[in-house]
Amino acid sequence: MDYRSINNYSASIISPFDKNSSKEVLQYAVGGLLYMPGTNVKIVKTILGKKNPNIKSLVLCLEDAIGDSMVDQAEDCVKTILSELYSAISTGILTFSELPLIFIRVREVGQMERLAQKFGSNICVLTGFVIPKFNRNATDYIHEFEAVQETTSSPLYLMPIIESKDVIYKPTRLDSLCHIYNSIKRISDHILCIRVGGTDFCNIYGIRRPISSTIWEIGVIADCLYDIINIFATDYVVSGPTWEFFENKDQPQQDDWARGLQKELFYDRLNGIIGKTCIHPSQLPLVQQSLIVSETDYHNALQILGMSGQSFVGVKKGTNGNQMNEVKTHINWAKKIVALAGVYGIKQSD
Repeated sequence: MDYRSINNYSASIISPFDKNSSKEVLQYAVGGLLYMPGTNVKIVKTILGKKNPNIKSLVLCLEDAIGDSMVDQAEDCVKTILSELYSAISTGILTFSELPLIFIRVREVGQMERLAQKFGSNICVLTGFVIPKFNRNATDYIHEFEAVQETTSSPLYLMPIIESKDVIYKPTRLDSLCHIYNSIKRISDHILCIRVGGTDFCNIYGIRRPISSTIWEIGVIADCLYDIINIFATDYVVSGPTWEFFENKDQPQQDDWARGLQKELFYDRLNGIIGKTCIHPSQLPLVQQSLIVSETDYHNALQILGMSGQSFVGVKKGTNGNQMNEVKTHINWAKKIVALAGVYGIKQSD
């Protein structure tokens, strides 16, 4: 498999999306979410030049990716980025469908409102905000987000990151997770994804996975991920943590990093996780590939959805002939498969 391209896959049923699409589409469309410092003004040239079609969503980070002394400078850079993109859309150089989903990762309560005032009408370019270490501060962030919403008619979303100590520690975990779950109910329509800070969890224990192992092989972390999925995945998309390895352009023939990422993406999907935080553009095609739906899964999903509501049949042999499709037990899986196919396409049978 060529991890640099996703052109080997059918795009025949893919529907275009942009930041104004429904949440039902966008929650899956986030996919591989590329992180970069808020000071990276070069991203405008990349977007306008359409230099990397794999960048479907990105985060301009104002927290860990920049120094504490650079906050004001980074905020001004983000303002410039949004202004230039808004100008490009206003003049017809760029369309919303050609614009990646853009999020800002804030560092503290109060920053969202400050940024909204700085951005003015340019906020319409933004898809939403990413909130780090989301836990006991949830209510403050939610109130602030609601205040920002009132200043614009443009749809905005929130993506909380679960990564704090009282979540990874088992004695306080369930209480913390339930607090987060109950807190976001009031804005559930504006919660696009639940994100997980796997490297933050690992750091608490002084753990760092090697290139040949996945996050799911680290017992204490996997145990926590299972609980996060258990509580949130019935109502929200849960996205996977960062994979720390990426392509070395000086040694492109070395692809251990890609095989390791593919392995982790397989276990992500197996456990109900959709999408992944990315720290390098070379990771994006692999994440997108992992979300493309197999032809067998797609046709089975259509069969299940076709049986839904019928009183005379609830079980059928699958379209591949060796699998059973049952409406009552597979309906949610089927809906997810069709939604993913609409964003990422279908892998054709060889």
